[in-house]
Amino acid sequence: MRPLLFLFCALAVWGCYPQQHHDPKVLLAMETYAFLKGQSAALKKAASQFPAFAKEAAELQQKAQAVFGRAEKNAELFLRQQLADPQFSSFQKHIDSLINQQLRHPIEKKEYAAKFLQAVKDKIVFSPAAPVPKGLLAFAYHDAPHQEIIDGHTVKFSTKGHPKADQSVVVLPIPKSWEAQEAQMPAAVQQFTSCEGKGNEKILIVIHDLPQEYQNLALNEKSMQEMIPPQSRLIRTEPVTIDDMPGIMAEIEEILDEPQKNMKVRMLQFMAASGGKLYCLQGSIGPAAAHHNLDHQLRKYEPLFRMVAQAARIEN
Repeated sequence: MRPLLFLFCALAVWGCYPQQHHDPKVLLAMETYAFLKGQSAALKKAASQFPAFAKEAAELQQKAQAVFGRAEKNAELFLRQQLADPQFSSFQKHIDSLINQQLRHPIEKKEYAAKFLQAVKDKIVFSPAAPVPKGLLAFAYHDAPHQEIIDGHTVKFSTKGHPKADQSVVVLPIPKSWEAQEAQMPAAVQQFTSCEGKGNEKILIVIHDLPQEYQNLALNEKSMQEMIPPQSRLIRTEPVTIDDMPGIMAEIEEILDEPQKNMKVRMLQFMAASGGKLYCLQGSIGPAAAHHNLDHQLRKYEPLFRMVAQAARIEN
């Protein structure tokens, strides 16, 4: 068995699966689940063929549970929710069959197994030498998104030099599993989307130049009520501090205009005014059908949205 084939056997398993017209997030969950199942099987293969590696392989399996095991469990739970039972059962059987096919031959050399074990070890500690597959972090923290920030899996984003930032500099942490995308809102500087860009949750950075008559804008429930569109509903507000500046958090639900009729978005907006500008960090869920209750989903992501807003720095 060639080393690359051995190392990437799990990805090959996914590549052979007859893909249907699934949602991109479902496809990512399938890919992640297949990779982790294949990696686990490959560790067992290395341990059984080379007893000298048995202890190391067992230790790696144990260490991998913190992130890899959690990702596999969450990906499986998500797939069971999204796929009909016969679909998921067929998918599992297909993965098992292909793993057995790829691992039925002995590993050609002991050094190949050693390299594979080192690669797994590097992935567990998130070494740049072994990049973690897309989807792994997203599903490892799928049940508790804010834990990705607590565990330090973030990238520092700065608006410095961004053409839409108008020389305003905002620096904030973004979870690594969230993908930077071109903002759909004209006033938004940058948009980040969960689950490697395939999720339904977004973080937006919005910077507004305040007209002269609003230079002393007081952010409170009354002013928020005046600022939101008529098709929106202000649910609650609370005072917050953003980079030592007084601000406001507002929870808003907005019914979208055409062409997304009967769709809505639920959002938390964290705002502060400084230097003639209004800074808004928005975390949102949706769009979703107007009849859906988004309370549970927003509560799930609220701790993450708050952490991002609390860590934001305005460096003008």
